Amino acid sequence: MTSIDLIRMGIKNLWRRKLRTFLTVLGVIIGTTSIIVMLSLGFGLSQSFENQIAQWGSLTTINVYPKWQDPSMPAGQKVNLDDKAVSAFKLIPNVSAVSPIVETYGAIINGRYVAQVPIRGIDPDVMEEFGFEIVEGRLLESSDELTVVFGGGIKQNFYDPNARIWREVKVDLMKDRMSLTLNPNYGYDVPGPNTPTYKEYKIKTAGVLNEENWDTSYAAYMPLHEVQKLIKEKEKAENIKPQPGQAKDQYQQINIKVNKIDNVQEVQQTIKDMGHEAYSLNDQLESMKNTAKIIQAVLGGIGAVSLLVAAIGITNTMVMSIYERTKEIGVMKVIGASLKDIRSLFLFESALIGLLGGILGVAFSFLISFIVNKFSGSFGNYFGLGPEAKLSIIPIWLVFAAMAFSALIGILSGYYPARRAMNLSALDAIRSE
Repeated sequence: MTSIDLIRMGIKNLWRRKLRTFLTVLGVIIGTTSIIVMLSLGFGLSQSFENQIAQWGSLTTINVYPKWQDPSMPAGQKVNLDDKAVSAFKLIPNVSAVSPIVETYGAIINGRYVAQVPIRGIDPDVMEEFGFEIVEGRLLESSDELTVVFGGGIKQNFYDPNARIWREVKVDLMKDRMSLTLNPNYGYDVPGPNTPTYKEYKIKTAGVLNEENWDTSYAAYMPLHEVQKLIKEKEKAENIKPQPGQAKDQYQQINIKVNKIDNVQEVQQTIKDMGHEAYSLNDQLESMKNTAKIIQAVLGGIGAVSLLVAAIGITNTMVMSIYERTKEIGVMKVIGASLKDIRSLFLFESALIGLLGGILGVAFSFLISFIVNKFSGSFGNYFGLGPEAKLSIIPIWLVFAAMAFSALIGILSGYYPARRAMNLSALDAIRSE
């Protein structure tokens, strides 16, 4: 028998028992749909976690902090965040940019309105590399003096310290005239004989950052050397003197940009091996993804039960088919059909049931996924994932994997009935009614 004859005969046999074939295919559809939808919820959850973490900052940025060290440790053994450390970090493979960070707190003054904000000093040359996104104006330049780039959310921090009731303040960060002081109690302090005298600096606004990035939205950025100068003037006003043995020009933090997210863990471990504390949002993301994988495994297991029931249904259909077609099988053997042809016929029929159920199951999965995502906005807001979060994501590889797996399930389910058909005696089969 040729392959075309086997295909034609297999389709004809399934068509003769339309209702039974439909119910068997329906079982495969339900099983395939269950697995795809359950797995897609896990993929959607992982993607939502990643999108949520990305709002907190860059997933390819590593924050390096000073590691606590015993004060009695000899100076030569201490690991400092200084220019030497910056140079060492730049030599690490897969590191694309390095920026020291110094930070202090101050008050931005706009007439009678005040905003208490962190003032961060950064290397202007690498701001674009670190993903600072400007919505107005420009980024910092190395030659800027008393020039600030504001986070987009700072405009919400302005208030009137003398007002009895809170009122919404409208501030134009780009156009309004503003000044800066490092007085931590500005607007509330009562001058006394020992009160430090803080300078008030007139500042210029270079630009405003996108407020969707929570990591940069509520801080003011200035060139590194400018903030270092302001901190020294503040310490002078407060009469703060360096502690004995304290290293000079230490940075509070160093940010490191990695070229790819896949290399973050490796670079982070290298930094830890150098004796520093290193943290990245990937630490949080990996933990959340592990949780999503556990949920995905549980949901996938539930869907697999449905497909197992469908596999039993295919086996049952093919076994019943043998009883009904015993005489037909005997005739095929008598006229010269080989055992291989008989086995191929039954395996083709069971595989066709599995493949047809898989294809239709994929179609229904996309329909259910569309419906779930259509109404997932409220759930995304409730769980803090955002209104545009997709709860169900079906990758293209899952589509082909599901169809191939359902066809394989059909072949495995039809293997026992095919062997049973092969082992039937031709004479006994012909005599059967």
